[in-house]
Amino acid sequence: MWKQLIMTAGIGVLLFQGQTASANEMTPQDLVQTEKSVQQTTKQAKETKQAIQKIQEKLDEVDRNAEVLRDKIEGTSKELEAVEAELVPTEQSLFAKVVSSVLPSAKAEAAEAEEAHQALVEKKEQANETLKQLKEEQQKIEATRQDVKTSYDEQSKQYKKQTNQLSDLKKQYEAMAPDRFLMPAEGRLSQGFGSASGQFGYTFHNGLDIAAKTGTPIYAAEAGKVTKVSSSGPYGNHVQIEHNVDGQKWTTVYAHMHKVDVKKGQTVRQGETIGQIGNTGNSSGPHLHFEIHKGDYRFSASSAGNAVNPMKVAERLGGASPVKATF
Repeated sequence: MWKQLIMTAGIGVLLFQGQTASANEMTPQDLVQTEKSVQQTTKQAKETKQAIQKIQEKLDEVDRNAEVLRDKIEGTSKELEAVEAELVPTEQSLFAKVVSSVLPSAKAEAAEAEEAHQALVEKKEQANETLKQLKEEQQKIEATRQDVKTSYDEQSKQYKKQTNQLSDLKKQYEAMAPDRFLMPAEGRLSQGFGSASGQFGYTFHNGLDIAAKTGTPIYAAEAGKVTKVSSSGPYGNHVQIEHNVDGQKWTTVYAHMHKVDVKKGQTVRQGETIGQIGNTGNSSGPHLHFEIHKGDYRFSASSAGNAVNPMKVAERLGGASPVKATF
């Protein structure tokens, strides 16, 4: 749907970084930056999710500790109630024995009652002290839980923001990115795909010639791996890139370059600058000779071979037509 919004007459509108941009105003650098933003935000969201999981584990641990502590408090409280209940009859018994302690026969019983009562008093004091410590610990656990919960809520809010941002970035990237290949340069179409005069030793032209000033940027038509960088032969300075699109292998060729900015074995993004238009090799003027091969690169001087007409599979940003009126 997003792509449809910007395909009207090859020029449409896209909200890009808070500003409205038409398809012909977007640049390959915008595409590369958006892809990088998608990858960066994906990484951030993954890290935030992992942080949330760790915080949840900490929260579960705090809750388990709090439950154990509640059980201890409950047990100590019951123990205190039992001691207090036991103290009542001992206090009454002690009073009676103290009153009767004037009698020699009651002195021993009074001393025994005093000892039992004192033991219960100490037990009560100990239970009260334990209960006090447990409640202080409970307050600390509750404070810890609140801190952990606050962190959990903040991370969850951040994760939601990141996932929303990621969704928007993906929509933006899908709206910008060509369905298959990006037209690798802007300029004038000086020769199309098809039959040729044979002037340069071939009767079939396997690609497009895009004429432009020397130094005009050339961009990778699709993400892939640079498989060849050479400065020899009819193509002059040229680059080959191998791509995998939906499980299908493709090879693109960029020839007559003035400057090459990539190395063999390098991985490139779609829209990444790989060099500049030039006039090297068998070239009568500055232009980019661009080929797309389905599978490996296989040149044929008399037929298309496995080369595909770039006009049928390559387009400009935003799903726009691959050529301008003067392209």
